[in-house]
Amino acid sequence: MLRKETWFYIALAGIFMLIICHSWLSYGMFMDGTIYATLSRNLANGSGTFWQPHFTDTLFPVFVEHPPLAFGIEAILFSIFGDSRFVERFYSLLTIFITAITIISIWKLILKKPSTGWIPVLLWITMPSVNWASVNHMLENTLIIFICLSVLFYIKSLQSKRILFLSLAGIMLSLGFLTKGFVTFTPLAFPFFLWLFLRNNRFPSMVLDTIIILISAILPLILLYLFTGAREFLPQYIEFAFTKISTGVTASSRFYIIYRLVMELLPTIGIILAFMLYCWIKKLSFFKISSSLRLALAFFSLGLAGVLPILTTMDQSTYFLLLSLPFFAISLGLLVNPLIEILLERIDYNSKGYRLFKLFGAIALSAGIVLSVYFSGNYNRDENMLKDMRSILAELKENSTINILPEMYDDWSLYAYYARYKNISLDPDLNNRHEFLLIRTSFYSDTLNNGFEKIDLETTEYDLFRRKISDTVNN
Repeated sequence: MLRKETWFYIALAGIFMLIICHSWLSYGMFMDGTIYATLSRNLANGSGTFWQPHFTDTLFPVFVEHPPLAFGIEAILFSIFGDSRFVERFYSLLTIFITAITIISIWKLILKKPSTGWIPVLLWITMPSVNWASVNHMLENTLIIFICLSVLFYIKSLQSKRILFLSLAGIMLSLGFLTKGFVTFTPLAFPFFLWLFLRNNRFPSMVLDTIIILISAILPLILLYLFTGAREFLPQYIEFAFTKISTGVTASSRFYIIYRLVMELLPTIGIILAFMLYCWIKKLSFFKISSSLRLALAFFSLGLAGVLPILTTMDQSTYFLLLSLPFFAISLGLLVNPLIEILLERIDYNSKGYRLFKLFGAIALSAGIVLSVYFSGNYNRDENMLKDMRSILAELKENSTINILPEMYDDWSLYAYYARYKNISLDPDLNNRHEFLLIRTSFYSDTLNNGFEKIDLETTEYDLFRRKISDTVNN
């Protein structure tokens, strides 16, 4: 027989699946996520190595923009299940599931009450970027797991086996660094925030804990550098990372990330305010909220520690917030937890209303799964590009290289899709004379007729041309 709180988790899973069902298995994915899937697939197929991931022959033949651990993990799934576009979709959902379990584990450790572990998960999955990332295969999906595990192990170290769990907390940061670099080290601030707001530990002990975590995080990286191919990879990655931080510009204001954080938290705050209004109508006392305020402030500060450093750079994107959102969810959940516990004590688990709630959870989860399959043939984004590509790929050999117009050199999604679906490399240098030329229709020029003949395909935005035989040089 299922435990009473299990039905809350079933309902949450159902709500989440209903939110993402239209996009989860459909065609089209954010450019970065498509690139990560291609890198993982290539690694599984023996193209590139762990420390030298390979994207295409013309773009990122050696990929150094991010460390390779997530690609290596996902490559295992590609090795097992083959080159299906659903592999990366299930991997993304799996990372969300594991993160949810870790959030629940943190909640149970800090409150020692398992019945309300669904609260922070509810607040977390209502944040727009979490839903977006779950269907777009973002690298942060993997990184969040290691960051949350580091926080979990630190909390465990305060309760038992101190050195063991502090070391594990540091090792998780090593794994996080090997997933997406320096942003993983935010949890190093957590011992300080717990000391600052709770004062349940002496300051020297807090400092020593932080040092042990830091050493445990850095030592594995040093060993990797000394004894593996990381010696060639890590200097290139670090140079690229600092160059991007100092010169990258993706936002119009340094405070853009604060605006995006407010937008992310609005649905969560809305849920909390609606719940508090209900409690006020029911005349429940708000006095107990203060009991978790200090702990909530510690987690909220940890969330801010992952956001505020972004203000130092103009390279800002909303998905950078993903690393901090679990801690904001835990923090805000702690504020309303005392009131929810009171309501849970009043629930009649044999009532008709609770039976309807269980029915809703089962139907929502089933409907979410069925609808995901139903929408799997739909297009989530880039519909015209993908439809044209399906027609064009039928004319191209796998693992080949084709030309594109120089004006299309920065159409990164185009590179990603052609690499992901048939391992086609796109070359914008027309001096490299490949058999086929792909053009965006809006760039068409009569001068193409001199050396090319158009292939008659049913496309809307892209056309494929074959170089005339006398003008072709095979690769």
